[in-house]
Amino acid sequence: MNLEDLDRAHLIHPITEFRSHEKKGPKIVVGGSGIRIRLADGRTLIDGLSGLWNMNVGHGRTEIGDAVAKQMSQVAYYPGFWDYATEPAIRLAERLAKRMPAGSELDHFLFTSGGSDANETNFRIARLFHAVRGEPGRRKILSRAHSYHGITRAAGSATRLPAYHIFEEPDPLHIQVPAPYCFRCELGKEFPGCEIACADAIEETIEREGAETVAAIIAEPVMGTGGVIPPADDYFPRLREICDRHGILLILDEVITGFGRTGNWFGMEPFSAKPDLVSFAKGITSGYLPLGAAGITSRVYETLRDESPKGLPFMVGLTYNNHAACCAAAHANLDILEREGLVENSADVGAYLLGRLRDTLGTHPLVGEIRGIGMFTAIEWARPGTKEPAGETPMAFPAAVASRAMEKGLIVRALWECTAISPPLCTTREEIDEIIDILVASVDEASP
Repeated sequence: MNLEDLDRAHLIHPITEFRSHEKKGPKIVVGGSGIRIRLADGRTLIDGLSGLWNMNVGHGRTEIGDAVAKQMSQVAYYPGFWDYATEPAIRLAERLAKRMPAGSELDHFLFTSGGSDANETNFRIARLFHAVRGEPGRRKILSRAHSYHGITRAAGSATRLPAYHIFEEPDPLHIQVPAPYCFRCELGKEFPGCEIACADAIEETIEREGAETVAAIIAEPVMGTGGVIPPADDYFPRLREICDRHGILLILDEVITGFGRTGNWFGMEPFSAKPDLVSFAKGITSGYLPLGAAGITSRVYETLRDESPKGLPFMVGLTYNNHAACCAAAHANLDILEREGLVENSADVGAYLLGRLRDTLGTHPLVGEIRGIGMFTAIEWARPGTKEPAGETPMAFPAAVASRAMEKGLIVRALWECTAISPPLCTTREEIDEIIDILVASVDEASP
């Protein structure tokens, strides 16, 4: 059997309709360089979504592989349980602590296998924090409509996209609250006259549920899978006030926004967000090996250290926590980001991308909004003068745009009624022009 037939016979693909995949078969990736990937059929595609928003330094960076190989020749892995450690994990924790925004007090890190288990870990830590302080009833986690936080049990329950819950209801300890999604405001209000009513609605939920039952709120600095939705500037300071007023911890899900995607090292910076706990993944290794991180402030760490019952260890841990080879990949990846100024390039070229999108598509009759920050952008489609889907059925038009772009050599992602465009941070202005040309032609073909 050839690879395509073997794939159909044995390999399961996430977010793929099985019956459709068996007809079409896989796109087998055999190589990549910079912002492009190469397929087994000879085609080359521009990676306009950076894999899954994680190939920050681009494809083909052999120095990351070299760093991993060197580490694996010494010690590839040993459990991080008990008192065991490896140098890459220790140095990476120190490096992140130094890289955190001034005044954040985020200074202790546990390295996970990805974003879902980083969020799972932080939920557990948040509940533990309250329990050791004598409030074990604080177990509920609030998360926002349209949010994505992972697919494991608790992270999947915090995810508030209906497609993920068709056959399985979220855990009842996870409570949905409104999102700062101004274009499709579920409260029926308009910004700025609303005065950030979505944040006030969160406080109303806390009061209705009882603050003494709520452990934490989790929020993405910029909502990703929900449609690349940045908040208003005052949103996170207001959310911080609400958390402080009710004794609730704020978890920032920086899985996508961390390590340069927004044109800042972290998404918390441009929005003045000050979390108690933070989750990282994706850009920490640019996808070269699986790695995430759960980070906590000194206040949270010291509370767990000083107020936990004596003799009771920190009962959190997965087999691959603090993985040596994966941490070595992270170091090499961060070296590239720093050495090549890719965070700064994300800010500069990302602004150029947003400007070109608005210049070329801003007056298109089906464009409802073009938004983004750094190398993290989206076009929201709607019928003229409405907020109804642009296509004959929901999600049809964004899917048509993505399909035509693929035919022309560009990968973009259809997200509900949006098209997401987020290329690697190493993308040049000339490459942005190439992306825009393909995208505009694809939109023209897909338009009725």
